[in-house]
Amino acid sequence: MGGVDGYEGWRSRAEAAGDRVGAEAWRADVRSSVFDAALLREHTEELTRTREAGEALELVPLLREALYRHLGELADPRLYGVTPLGTKHVVEAFYEEALASIAYLADPGQTGLDPAFTLAGFRRAAHIFGRSALLLSGGATLGFFHLGVVKALFEHGLLPDVLSGASMGALIACGTGVRTDAEIKTLFADPRAIRTDAIKRLPPKRAASERAIYDPARLEEVVAHNCGDYTFEEAHTRTGRTVSISVSPTRERQKPRVLCHYTTPNVLMNSAAVASAAIPGAFPGARLHQRLPSGESAPYMGTETWIDGSLKGDLPMRRLSRLHNVNHFIVSQVNPHVAPVRRVTGRSGVFPFVSKAVVSSFRAQVVHQLGLARTVTKSTPLYGAFDVAHSLAEQPYGGDIDIHPRLRPLALLRTLSNISHKELLQHIHEGERATWPMLARVRDQTCVSRALDAAIRRLSADAQ
Repeated sequence: MGGVDGYEGWRSRAEAAGDRVGAEAWRADVRSSVFDAALLREHTEELTRTREAGEALELVPLLREALYRHLGELADPRLYGVTPLGTKHVVEAFYEEALASIAYLADPGQTGLDPAFTLAGFRRAAHIFGRSALLLSGGATLGFFHLGVVKALFEHGLLPDVLSGASMGALIACGTGVRTDAEIKTLFADPRAIRTDAIKRLPPKRAASERAIYDPARLEEVVAHNCGDYTFEEAHTRTGRTVSISVSPTRERQKPRVLCHYTTPNVLMNSAAVASAAIPGAFPGARLHQRLPSGESAPYMGTETWIDGSLKGDLPMRRLSRLHNVNHFIVSQVNPHVAPVRRVTGRSGVFPFVSKAVVSSFRAQVVHQLGLARTVTKSTPLYGAFDVAHSLAEQPYGGDIDIHPRLRPLALLRTLSNISHKELLQHIHEGERATWPMLARVRDQTCVSRALDAAIRRLSADAQ
C-alpha cells in the first residue's frame, strides 16, 4: 500500500490540485471571514515577546486567554476547504507559538518555577482544556474501514489515547487498545494476522432456538484472536490507551452502558467486544465476563445479556465527556444507514446545504413519530422494536471531524459476510484515503491537548 497509491502519492496530487486553484496565495493571505486576523497576529506576537523575555508567570494567563479566544473559530472546516494540506499561514504561526510557549513553560530549568508547581499547573490546564477521542461506529464488515483510519492517524502521530467503539467499531477499538505502539506497527506491516472469519451459520434447529443466524462461539474465537485476553484495566496499564465500549441492554429497565477501565476495570475486553457486536437476529445476546483476583474468569452481572452497542450508543459522546474529559470528537462513521447521507450533507455547496436541511427536517419528524409509537406501545410486545428504532433515529452520528467511506454498493452487499485478505486490504486502504484529507485538521485541532499531555508525562517522569 505504498508508492503512488500511498500517502506520498496522494500528497503530490493534492499539492498539484492546490497549485491549480492558487492555494499558496490563499494561505499567505491573512484575510478571513472566519477569524479576526489582526487579533490573532497580535496575540501570537505578544506570546512570542513574553516567552522570549523569559516572563513565565506573565505567559501563563496570556496563553490561556489566546487559546480560549481563538481555538473555537480556528476549528472551522472552511479553513481547510481550499487545500487539505494546511490552512492560513497566520493560523499555523499561532499554533506554532502556542506549542513553543507550552514547551517553554514545561521546562522548569528555563522558567525557574518549582517543578511541582509547574506540574500542578499543567494538570489543571489539561483538565480545563479537554482532550480528543476517536470514535468508531458500528457497520458490520464495513467497520474494517476503521483500521485504515487508525493506521493513518497512528502513522502520523495523531492517534488519540481515548478510543470508543460500538458493534464492529468495538472490535477495532479493542484490537487497537490492547496493543503497544510497536505491536500496532507490526500489525499494519502485515495485516494477515487479522482474522476476518467471524461469520459462521448455525444449524437450523439451533438458529431457531437461539433466534440468531450465526454462531456466537466463532465470533468469540475470532475476537479473542484479534484482541487478546485483557481486562480494561490491564490493557490501559499495558498501553496507556483508554478504550470505551458501548453495549445495549436486552432487559427493558436496564440502561445502556459504556464499559472502560473506570467503570468496569476487571471486565474482559473481548467479552465486551463480543456483546457490543451481537447484532439482534444475527447473534444471540451475550454475557460479560470478568477476571477474578484468583485469575479465573467469571460472569459479570450474570443475569444480564447485552447486544449491539450501536442500537443505544453508536457514538456515546456525552458519556465520554463525563468519563474522560473529552470535548473533541473524531468520528469514523460507516453505518450503512448513516455514512452515505453524511458524506453528502457534510460537504460545502448549495446541494449539500439543501440536502442537509431536508434530512434534518425528515429526521425530526421520524424521531417524533417513533417517540409517539413508543409511548403508545409501552406495555405491548411492539415496544422493544419501537424503542430501538427511536434510539437509532435520535442519537447523534457525527462529531467535530467526520471520516466516511466512499459509497461502494458491492461492500454494502457484504456487510454480514466474511471477507478475504484482499478485501481487508481494500477496506484498510479506503480508510487511509478517507483520513489523509483530514490529517491537517486533526493535527491542528489536537496539537494543544497533545502538547499538554506530553508535558505532563515528562514532568511526572522527572518527579519520580
